[in-house]
Amino acid sequence: MVENAYHISLPTLKHWFLQRIDIAICFDLQNQYNVETYIDNLSSCSFPKRKLKHYEGESIYLTGSTTTLKIYNKLREFKKHDYKKFKDSNFDIFKYLEQIKGFIRFECEIKKKKLKYLFHKDFIRIRNLSYKDLKNIWQDEFSTLLKMLDNDLKKVSENEAVKSRLKSIYPKVRAQNLYNFFILIKAQGLQEVRKNTCKSMYYKNVSDLKNANVDFSQKMNINMEDIQVQFNPFEAKEVP
Repeated sequence: MVENAYHISLPTLKHWFLQRIDIAICFDLQNQYNVETYIDNLSSCSFPKRKLKHYEGESIYLTGSTTTLKIYNKLREFKKHDYKKFKDSNFDIFKYLEQIKGFIRFECEIKKKKLKYLFHKDFIRIRNLSYKDLKNIWQDEFSTLLKMLDNDLKKVSENEAVKSRLKSIYPKVRAQNLYNFFILIKAQGLQEVRKNTCKSMYYKNVSDLKNANVDFSQKMNINMEDIQVQFNPFEAKEVP
């Protein structure tokens, strides 16, 4: 296509080398509220040596030297970047927009530095690629982000476990106040609580929960029809 468009001749495929590749997997969380809540709750996640960028209800970005991780609201991303490209075409854009409501996308941008480490060579040909290898990178990177690694299992997130942990660390009144703060986060989401809490108190509470190794991000939970539902991207069914 490029050759035809520009009337040029390009080298054959054996002379092309990979500089970067993206692998993205999409999941259906049923509605936009679930997607936005899930993304906003992820804003408290951490990743070694990476700065997290959070766009409320829209996306999470973590840029690194080897990979960049993106979790985003597929509907809002499409409206922002691609809607204008299709609106004057024969593509049934309204049907598509309805179809992707509730879709969330987990994308891993794999950079050359990571590819060189994976293949132990400076120049990687397309024929050297295996989807399985790329999928493993995707899973390893998001496992670290979502705190599903074995060394993070000491964190507590269930109500009774959190209450017990806080009581063992803080005085009775302080433990109860922190537990109430934790329950409020689960009910309203981190962003909403941040908006409605005194700034100094908010950061003090967050700091004390972190010191107690309490998982208050709800990163594996979404609220669906007023109940807590576990969402595991490593077990959930992919959507095209």
